[in-house]
Amino acid sequence: MNLVTPREPFLQQLQFATSVCPSRSPRPILSDVLISVEGHKIEILATDGDLSVRLHCEDEGISGEGRVALPGATLLSAVRSMDSDVLQINQAGQVFEIVGDKAFFKLNGDDPDLFPSIPTIEPTAGVDVSLSAFVDLCNRTTFAAAKEMGRYAFNGVLLEVDPNEITLVATDGRRLSLAKLPLETGIADRRSAVVPIKGLAQLQRLMTDEDQTLRIELRESMVALLLPHAEVQAQLVQGDFPDFRAVVPGEEDVPGIATIGRDELATAIQRALVTAGDDGPKVELSFSGGNLTVVSSKEGIGESRSDMGIDYSGETVVIRFNPNFIGEFLKTMPENQVTFRFKDRSSAGLFKVSDESVYVLMPITS
Repeated sequence: MNLVTPREPFLQQLQFATSVCPSRSPRPILSDVLISVEGHKIEILATDGDLSVRLHCEDEGISGEGRVALPGATLLSAVRSMDSDVLQINQAGQVFEIVGDKAFFKLNGDDPDLFPSIPTIEPTAGVDVSLSAFVDLCNRTTFAAAKEMGRYAFNGVLLEVDPNEITLVATDGRRLSLAKLPLETGIADRRSAVVPIKGLAQLQRLMTDEDQTLRIELRESMVALLLPHAEVQAQLVQGDFPDFRAVVPGEEDVPGIATIGRDELATAIQRALVTAGDDGPKVELSFSGGNLTVVSSKEGIGESRSDMGIDYSGETVVIRFNPNFIGEFLKTMPENQVTFRFKDRSSAGLFKVSDESVYVLMPITS
């Protein structure tokens, strides 16, 4: 194996590839990256067994041929430490030399034939979307997925594609976030699958150009996310996702309406967290005639109170929520205002940014 390549693009792709490699695994080969070079093209593969990435780079400054499986983290550290514009990787017996202007490393490699086979995905019945718009959907939903392991479907995000739109939904049983994106060309029949968060998280790292187009291919047991220079494949999460359409309340079920400034609410929630405590934090939202009062208190800590003007003309209603759940939602929205719809202190509240972005939050009643 021999390779000559510009350092900077190689380093960028190596950084992304090694983020997939597991730090510990019963299969040591999974800590490797598989590098293939032919002419002016480099391909880098990495996988943890469930999530795989394939990266492509083509440059006139690239030359060489062959394949090598090298420990990803060690190779990345070596390349990062080199300050030359061009580097070389050459095989010397059983070791591989990484050479720069003033730096030299020898690394032990593995048999590339032992590296897991990652199939090449041929586009068939997928959909094309704007990468930046899809990443926005991910940002608006993934935070609401379950953090604790065990409720398998809740650990992923529901991806649903139909003839008109693409929908992402995440829930941990106490809250649910939903975001939609209209499609110019969808698919004939509705299809859905539960996608692992770590697969979606890779897209933000890959977004080097906001004008990129993303191809989404849903298969029986996996999802493929295809870009011109990269490909992410992820095994689907097993389990039944709840019927989100039954969870999101209709407008007739939440007659109370308040329009609130995002920044003011975010600041009030941040203040509330100071005195809410870490164990079962609560914040009280009191809506009354054009005003919202945000209060939190914890025995042994103290109390905080914030008042703000809002667009609300209904009767006084007081509802308690987990302030972390409100704060996390507000961080995902770039809009300046949010509409909060509610019924009473014991019913789910609905934060609505638009018809395409809603957040359902269960209150604290005990």
